[in-house]
Amino acid sequence: MKLGTIRIDGKPTVIARVADDKAVALDAYRWMEDLIEAGNAGLDTANEAIQAALAGKLPVIDLSASTDWMAPNPRPSKILGCAVNNNNLNSKAMKPMTAPMFFIKGRSALTGHNKTIDILKDHGPSIPEPEPVVVFGKTAKNVPPEKALDYVFGYTLTNDVTASGVKFGEDSIALKQTADIVKPHHTAWRPNFEGDNNWLLFIYHSKSKAADTFAAMGPWLTTKDEVPDPNKLLVRGYIDGECFTDDSTANYFFPVEQVISTASKWFTMEPGDCIHTGTASKGTEKHPRGNIGTYLSGYDGKLCDVEIDGLGRLSNRINLEK
Repeated sequence: MKLGTIRIDGKPTVIARVADDKAVALDAYRWMEDLIEAGNAGLDTANEAIQAALAGKLPVIDLSASTDWMAPNPRPSKILGCAVNNNNLNSKAMKPMTAPMFFIKGRSALTGHNKTIDILKDHGPSIPEPEPVVVFGKTAKNVPPEKALDYVFGYTLTNDVTASGVKFGEDSIALKQTADIVKPHHTAWRPNFEGDNNWLLFIYHSKSKAADTFAAMGPWLTTKDEVPDPNKLLVRGYIDGECFTDDSTANYFFPVEQVISTASKWFTMEPGDCIHTGTASKGTEKHPRGNIGTYLSGYDGKLCDVEIDGLGRLSNRINLEK
C-alpha cells in the first residue's frame, strides 16, 4: 500500500494510492502520523477507502494534475540521518567506523515531491544524497537488530542535501588546546600529528544538513509488507535527466537493522519518526565520483530525482539564491 499527504485547497489531506495517478482521501485521519499510530486499524481504514474508490463509492483524486505534495508524514518528532553509511565512502576512511553515526533534522527541513530545493549562496557547494527512509510504526527503545524491522511502518525516499561549503567553512573549527586538556577520546579516531598533537577538530551539521528543504521526501510512503528486504534496494540519482549514482542498499557499511537498533539506543524513536539509512554513492560512467562530485550549483532550475525500486521516484527542482 502506498500512502501520501497532499494539500487540497490549502488543507493537508492524507491519501492512499488507488492506481497509477489516482488516489482517495482518508478523511478519518488529519495527519499521516495519526494513521500510523492507529496501527492495523489505520491500514484497514486505508484499504477500505481504496476498495470503495475502486467501486465508485468514494471520489477519486487525479494526481496527474498540479498536485500540491507534502512530505508523506509531515510531522515526525525527529528525522535522523545515518552518515557515511556506504562502502564506497568508507573505503576512504582513516579508520573503519565502529557504529552508525547520526545527525538530526527538524521537520522544517521537509519538503514534498515536485517542490524546490532551495540553496542559499552561503551554503556553497552542495550535493544530493539519494537514499531510502525508515518510518517508524511504534515506539522503539533499545531494540535488538533481530527485532528492528518489527518497529517499521514503511519506507519512503529522500534527497538528503548536504551543503559541504558551509559545513567545511562556517561550521568547522580546529581548537589548539594544551596537553592537559586533550584526552585520549579526543584523538583516538585520527592519526597523531607529529610534534603537535593538541588540535581538536569539530564539524557541526545543522546548517549543512537541516536547512529548509534539505529533507525532500516522498511522494509515497510504502508500507513495509511491500519491501521484503530493505538491504536489497536499488537506489539511483538523476540530475537534469542523467544518472549520477547507481547503487544499492546492499552496499551499506551497516545494514538497516543495525542502523535502527543503534538509533534506538540513543534516541526514543516514536511513531512517524524517520531515519535516512544511508546515501547512494557509487558513480556512473559520466559521473564517476557519484554524488560526491555532483554539485547542485551547476544545475539551477534543473530537476534532481531520486529513484528506489519499489518505492517510486522523487523529483525536485534546484533553486539557487540569486
